[in-house]
Amino acid sequence: MEPPSWKQQGYLPKRYFVAVMAFLGMVFNYMLRVNMNLTILAMASTDPTNSTNTTSPAHACNFQDQEDANDYEGEFEWDEWTQGLITSASFWGYIWTQIPGGRLAEVWGPRWVYGGALFFTAVFSLFIPLAAKFNYIALISVRFMLGFAEGATFPAMHALLAAWAPPLERSTLSTIIYAGSQAGTIVAFPLSAAILDWLGWEAVFYVEACMTLVWCIAWFLVVSDTPLTDTRITQIERDYIFATLGDTKDKKAPPVPWRSVVVSVPFWAILVSGMLNNWGFFILLTDLPLYMKQMLQLDINLNAVLSGMPYLGMFIFSFMVSVAGDKLRQNGTFSTQTVRKVANTIANVGPAVCLLCLSLVECDRGATIALLFTAVTLQGGIYTGFMVNHVDIAPNFAGTLFGITNAAATIPAFIAPMTVGALTNNRQTFGQWRKVFDISAGIYLGAAAVFLVFGSGKVQVWNKVDLPGSPDK
Repeated sequence: MEPPSWKQQGYLPKRYFVAVMAFLGMVFNYMLRVNMNLTILAMASTDPTNSTNTTSPAHACNFQDQEDANDYEGEFEWDEWTQGLITSASFWGYIWTQIPGGRLAEVWGPRWVYGGALFFTAVFSLFIPLAAKFNYIALISVRFMLGFAEGATFPAMHALLAAWAPPLERSTLSTIIYAGSQAGTIVAFPLSAAILDWLGWEAVFYVEACMTLVWCIAWFLVVSDTPLTDTRITQIERDYIFATLGDTKDKKAPPVPWRSVVVSVPFWAILVSGMLNNWGFFILLTDLPLYMKQMLQLDINLNAVLSGMPYLGMFIFSFMVSVAGDKLRQNGTFSTQTVRKVANTIANVGPAVCLLCLSLVECDRGATIALLFTAVTLQGGIYTGFMVNHVDIAPNFAGTLFGITNAAATIPAFIAPMTVGALTNNRQTFGQWRKVFDISAGIYLGAAAVFLVFGSGKVQVWNKVDLPGSPDK
C-alpha cells in the first residue's frame, strides 16, 4: 500500500514524531549508561606508588605528550579489576528486567514502561556520587539498580514499533529510535568531560540525570501508546497504519506461544547473533576510553572526543543502511531476509577485520583511531540486521522476544568488561590488549555466521496474526 503524502499527514507524520521522541529517550538512556566509562578515569587514582592501582602501561611507545595523559588525580584507589566491576555493574541489573519489561510494554503499553524506566534510571544516577564516596560496593549496588531500571527500555521500544511502524518502514523507524544509542554516546563523552572541567566529576551525574527527568515530563505529555489512543494524529495517517499493520482497535495482547518460541530457529538465530555481537560492541563501548588513556596516552578531553567520534560514524552509517534497506525492500530488489542478513554481516565482519588489524599498528595513534572508528561505524548495520528482526518474525510478541534476546545479550555485556579487567589488571601491554581484540574478532565472526545461516525475514506461523502489507508473506 502506497503511503499518503506528507502534506496529507500534516507534514510531520506522528509516527516519525514518536520515533524522534523515542530517539531522544535513547540519547539520555545511553548518556546515563556510559558516562561512568569516561568519568571513572577522573575518579580513580592513578598514583603509580599505590600498590593496589598499578596503571602505568608497559609498552614501547614514546609519545612526547605522554605526561598529559593522566591529567586527573582521582580520589578513589580502584585498580583495573575494580573499575571493570563498577562499569559492568549496571548490566548485572539490566538483565533482570528485559523479559518482564517487554511483556509489560505489550500489556500496559510502551509509553509508561519506557518513560518510567528512564525516570527511575535518572533517579538512581543522582545517587552515584554519594555511593562512590561511601565505598565501591555501594557504588556497584547503585549501578546495579540503575541497570535494573534501564532494562525495560529496549524491549518497550520493540512493542512501540509493533504498534506504530508500517512493515516497509520498520528499518527506518527502528534506526531513528535506536540511533539514539550512538547519539547518546557521542554526546555523553565530550559533555561529561566538559562538566568535569567546569564543575567536577559529581556534577556529571547530577546534570545529566536532571536533563533526563525533563525529557520524561515531555514524553508523558506528547506520546501515546498506539495510533488509536493518539489525539494529535491525522485520520489519514491512522488509517494508513491500521491498513498496513492490521486494525488492532479491539485486540488485546495474546498469550505468548512459549513452546513454539523455544523451538523456533529464526528466534535462536537472533538470540545467538545478538549475544555474540554484544561482546564486541560493549568491549568497544566500555573499554575504548581506557585503551585511549593507557595505551595511546591521551588526555581526558581528547580521549572524550575520540571515544565518542566513532559513534557519530555509526549513527550516520546506521541511517544509510536502513534507508537503503527499506528502499530495496519497497522496490522488490531484495527480500526482507536478504536485507537483514547483508546488513548483519557488514555489522559483524567489518569490526572483526578492524580489530584483527590493530595488532599491526600499535603505537600509530592515527591508524589505531582510524581502525577503531571504522569498527564502530560498521556496527551501525545491526539496526537493519538482527535488532529489528523480532518485528519481522513475530510482531505480536516483538517486545517479549526482544526482552528475551536482549537479556541473553546482556551476559557478554558485563562479562566482556570484566574479562578486559582480568587480562589487563597491572598488565597494560599491547600483548594483553591484542588478546582482548582477537577474542572479540572471533566472536564477531561467529555472530555473522549464525545469522547468515539461520536468520529469517518471514512472519512465523506461531505469530497467529495475518499481517496485510507484510512484504515476505
